[in-house]
Amino acid sequence: MELDSLYISIRIEKSRLNEFFASKPISPNKDDNWSQWWESRQMYSKTTLEIIPSYSQARIREVFDNLLKDRFYGAKEYYDEEKQHWTFAVLNFSENYLEILPMLALLKQLEGFVLEGYALIFDWMWGGDTVMAYVDFTAEGALLQTVTESYAVELKRFEEANQGLQKLAEELGAG
Repeated sequence: MELDSLYISIRIEKSRLNEFFASKPISPNKDDNWSQWWESRQMYSKTTLEIIPSYSQARIREVFDNLLKDRFYGAKEYYDEEKQHWTFAVLNFSENYLEILPMLALLKQLEGFVLEGYALIFDWMWGGDTVMAYVDFTAEGALLQTVTESYAVELKRFEEANQGLQKLAEELGAG
């Protein structure tokens, strides 16, 4: 089982982050961004992306809390009040595309809340070459990028994710 890691790094006002956490996870409508991203993925027994599943928790905060509570995932979050910056990292997040869809749906819900940032799901523990998902947050929205390899991610962002996950692994005694 080769689990990919999740790293979220966004600039967001604390009140907006709390609004996001208080929201209910929703299943988004499939649009061109979802379709293009799905078509760019390489996987065995690939199915058509018809419905994008969402988490069943009542509030988004519960989704993140569940990841933080279960030691298997190796998750941690940090909010920098001064920089208005939220970071969330998970060492052992997922091993397949169908499992990550609810998280991607949730990340797309950040649209309109985030000032800027990104989320990256990649094979950090296995060398960091393969990207499962890369979400770019701008004032215009949250876009899934068709990136499949780490060299296509902005170097500064990739290095931040790499260093953040390494620090987390060391803190948890896993690195």
